Amino acid sequence: AHRRSLQQLRRSRLHCVRRRWMSIDLRSDTVTQPSQRMREAVLAAPTGDDVYGEDPTVAQLEQRVADLLGKEAAMFIPTGCMSNHCAIAAHCARGDELICGTKSHIFNYEGGHASVMMGVGMYPVETQVDGTLDLSHVQAAIRVDDPHFPRTSLLCLENSHNMCGGKALSADYMTRAGQFALDHGLKLHVDGARLANAAVALNTPCADLVTMADSVSMCLSKGLGAPLGSVLAGSDSLMYHARRTRKLLGGGMRQVGFVAAAGLIALDNIERLAIDHQHARMFAEAALDSPSLELVQPVDTNIVLLRVRNPANVIQDTAACVQKLADAGVVTALGYDPTLIRAVFHLDITSNMAEKACEVLRSV
Repeated sequence: AHRRSLQQLRRSRLHCVRRRWMSIDLRSDTVTQPSQRMREAVLAAPTGDDVYGEDPTVAQLEQRVADLLGKEAAMFIPTGCMSNHCAIAAHCARGDELICGTKSHIFNYEGGHASVMMGVGMYPVETQVDGTLDLSHVQAAIRVDDPHFPRTSLLCLENSHNMCGGKALSADYMTRAGQFALDHGLKLHVDGARLANAAVALNTPCADLVTMADSVSMCLSKGLGAPLGSVLAGSDSLMYHARRTRKLLGGGMRQVGFVAAAGLIALDNIERLAIDHQHARMFAEAALDSPSLELVQPVDTNIVLLRVRNPANVIQDTAACVQKLADAGVVTALGYDPTLIRAVFHLDITSNMAEKACEVLRSV
């Protein structure tokens, strides 16, 4: 009986995988498949031992991202969470405190790593609708110099902002926040998992969004389409300390140039993010004609948030709409709470698929 149950479970999982493969998958921009060009680059990549600093493809990727972000140096890291963790550890001592948003990825979706792994407290300040933090609220959160309190040492911002529906924080705000941090003796880390989306949406170079940042993490495996990987950029000194943390966390990798090669191809996808943004706007406009769903807020980048119109039971009705969309071939996900539906557009979604998704949304 146990063996039959396992077989049924495997068949069920296989059915789900096949169904999603045939569907328009808008759960996340992390679901993309490597392109043929990317696969060819992976096969041809020269490699070396990156722990010894001898992988030429990794070195090329790190230099390219450092230049893109206007920083002295960069470091290739397996994941975005680890990249943020390495930055926090480099900026903060045990017992320090960082300030971040209540809706930030660092606070909500990274397992509390700052506190669990590095003994760094997190002071959450209310995230505004546009993804920014009110700097007067940040100032109120800075601890006075008193042995009763932890030392405030780091301000963390997110751009674009996932839980705020992909909101792009302007270069002006990012510069003001950086100057604020400098004036108050804080370091500034930018979780730029989707920084390229923000840059394209604002028609602004990536570097101009992080000029004042002491560190910035940029993910390669979301809208840019690499199978994995993130890059942390900052000063040479910061990279020295961050590299030690990467090793501590088991993130040192050997002949990893084949993965870095995919990252180099992914960087060529930055400009085409505008297509994803266009598809997201199309989907948002289609929500105006949906009998059951409505748009939560205007779309900046590739993320669309929807909610149920006039729900009787908001959680049940939202889950039912997610199922209706899936039954019609459009796979979405619940947002950061069970009353929101999130749709994320990415490079595997063609114009025809986007139009089909809009048709389905208008019928739900």
